[in-house]
Amino acid sequence: MKRYALALLPLLAAACNSSEEIATTRVAERAARVLEYTPAPGQFINESSAMSGFAGETTPAGACAYAERRFGEGLFVSLGGWGGYIVAAFDAPVPASASDYDLFVIGNQMLTSSEPGIVYVARDSDGDGSHLGETWYELRGSEFANSNRRYAVTYRRPAADGDPVTWEDNTGRSGEIGRIAEHTQNYFPAWIGGDERTYEGTLLPDNVDEGEVDDQGRPVTAWIARPFLWGYADNWSSVDRQGATNRFRIADAVTADGAPAGLAEIDFIKIQTGVNLWRPAIGELSTEVVGIGCYRTVVTVE
Repeated sequence: MKRYALALLPLLAAACNSSEEIATTRVAERAARVLEYTPAPGQFINESSAMSGFAGETTPAGACAYAERRFGEGLFVSLGGWGGYIVAAFDAPVPASASDYDLFVIGNQMLTSSEPGIVYVARDSDGDGSHLGETWYELRGSEFANSNRRYAVTYRRPAADGDPVTWEDNTGRSGEIGRIAEHTQNYFPAWIGGDERTYEGTLLPDNVDEGEVDDQGRPVTAWIARPFLWGYADNWSSVDRQGATNRFRIADAVTADGAPAGLAEIDFIKIQTGVNLWRPAIGELSTEVVGIGCYRTVVTVE
């Protein structure tokens, strides 16, 4: 933030000493770096095909570098099944505007295919540049009242690459992320250690209108993953979407009990797959992210 405040001083001086006028405009700025990329298991994770672009990443740092490279090339990063997430940082705090959008996430949503991701924000309260230990605030969306904000899923690493990934949640349900024929790699992120991993966050309602399938799980009629009205990434929203970009307001941040957080600014943003759904014809519903950024007000002299 300081760099913008300092840049304003010579502009003000110039305007005061001439007939020029000060003008403001809103510009889009990409996030500076990826701090964490921790997807849930999924059909695109670890895949070395041209579509997914992995190159044998086995460390958290390597996974972050993969995500930054993909964003730089305008390609998607998959967050996998429910709970998978990515965290990015801005190189200066992003102030909350009075009425405008402050943040954006680019996805690969389509008219009949939305894979909604929940957006969270946090401040760098101790100034160490790390998101670890910070308090995250969910950005309220249209399905806020219909969601489970205390949801958790534990995924278990499969014994062999060809096996499905099984899971259990904290409501007593269980299931699996099954195999999709063309994606033959191990779906469990290679840079996550241990035999299992638990993800926590908000569960959104299912958004898929079930199409018919034959006895081999192949679609007979179309599956439609419906968009939610507003407030989610990778979502064909009629309210906050411009092209493949969904836009967000810091003013929509809420505390753990759902009260307005009243944040003046934020430093970190997290996007997390919000729907827990897998079907043979489509695989897991996984939020995809192509870019992350913010909007800033820039002052110029005209």
